[in-house]
Amino acid sequence: MAYTLPIIMSITLTGKVMGILRDRLQAVYFGTYSAEAIAFSQAAFLPRNFLDIMFASVFSASFIPVFNRELETLGKDAAFALAARFIRFLLLVTTAVTVLAVIFAEPVYGVFLAAEAHAAEVRPLAVTLLRIMFPIMVVSSLAFSLTGILQSMGQFYIPAAMSIASNGVILLYYFFGIERFGVYGLAVAFLVGWGAQVVIQLPFLVRNGFFLRPWGAAPHPARDSSLDPFKSILKLSLPVMVASWLLPVNLLVNTRAVGGLYGGEHGFPALMYAHSLYTVITGLFVLSLANVLFPALSKFAAVEDWAGYTEYLRTCLRGMLFLLLPMTFGLMAVAEPLVRLVFYGGRFDGVSVQITATALFFFSLGIVGFGLQVILSRACFALQDGRGPLVTAVLAMVINAVLSFALAPSMEIGGPALASAVGISVAGVGLLIRLRGLLPERLWDSRMIFDIGKMLALALVMYAVVSLIDGIFLAAAAGVVLYLLGAFILKIPEVTLWIKR
Repeated sequence: MAYTLPIIMSITLTGKVMGILRDRLQAVYFGTYSAEAIAFSQAAFLPRNFLDIMFASVFSASFIPVFNRELETLGKDAAFALAARFIRFLLLVTTAVTVLAVIFAEPVYGVFLAAEAHAAEVRPLAVTLLRIMFPIMVVSSLAFSLTGILQSMGQFYIPAAMSIASNGVILLYYFFGIERFGVYGLAVAFLVGWGAQVVIQLPFLVRNGFFLRPWGAAPHPARDSSLDPFKSILKLSLPVMVASWLLPVNLLVNTRAVGGLYGGEHGFPALMYAHSLYTVITGLFVLSLANVLFPALSKFAAVEDWAGYTEYLRTCLRGMLFLLLPMTFGLMAVAEPLVRLVFYGGRFDGVSVQITATALFFFSLGIVGFGLQVILSRACFALQDGRGPLVTAVLAMVINAVLSFALAPSMEIGGPALASAVGISVAGVGLLIRLRGLLPERLWDSRMIFDIGKMLALALVMYAVVSLIDGIFLAAAAGVVLYLLGAFILKIPEVTLWIKR
């Protein structure tokens, strides 16, 4: 992991920077209060959110552990037969959902996205864009399935480059097509971009012997029906699916809570811009780590190596907290200048900057919770435990829903963002407690707690200093130097090990 993770992070960083540029161009061309801004933000949001709610957990948490078990115990042919069978099922279901959503786009929009305050011209445009973009659900389900296969086989670089492919297509459209085809062409570009994520993975899968035959017969070994791996996936899917509703359902609730603010303008697009920036910055490390950690933990669990499992997870948690604690307070300190730097210009005016920065500030309070929830839910899924993530997710969703609507009248866009941070933090802590009861080995000790306390103290000092510095680049540089120097003086192992390397 010492060498794989930095390379994955470098590839991911390239894709994230391209994603930020993509969002900046969207902000400049459409702002936060135009009909195009609101309609496109809504139409782009719903298909991916549907996928996350219904199926993303299935291939990230149900498919990969069972695929790894087949790969380890019966070999590549059996694992590939299972994968082909799983993809056939997934494409059938996502295609059916997509067809229904396209046919009934008007009522779907009314149920999930409409707000009374939205201008009359938003609804017909959003419904049309929704019909164009909903097939993203089918394409992205295939892309993520192929990613799970590659990651299980120890190949992480091509999956990490998926966002480079999709964002590359979208950026080309902005440079050469936006003036001519406008927001309708942008919707098509997003769909084509997701298709590019599938295309770049296929040659590597074929080279490893996997031939995509989603509608054809796929031979699989004869065995007792009670041992059918496909049934194992389905059995684990329901609790995993509910547990993985946390992020998409929370965001859906947040959007409804802000839908009536600011006269129906600003709120939805501003929340999306802030959430996108938050997930880009946080996800650079967390999702890169999760992509490496989950297949590794699944392999430890498959052979019941609990000492190796616990040590690997503990090392990952320490490294993650070492980065996420200063990231939390650093992002809070520079929220407004960062939003101004990234988005300001064109139709993204000073009011848009202020509202988006407020949402980003409060979203940032959930960075550590986000990291814990992502990593620890995968740790539970590797153990094929869906109950812990399910219970904590339901609790977090209830907290988010109550707080979003309770805080929105007084805090405006900051209320739902804070509610999201509180909810996901509760889920992260709950999973930490759950794993302590599941593992025979101790996950944390007094030394680890003491070191985390030192990290937190340093992050708070860094926040106080950075908040006083004008200029985002100078503030960021000062914060990094102060935190690393303090970590070296206090002998936090993560920084001393890095310096030795």
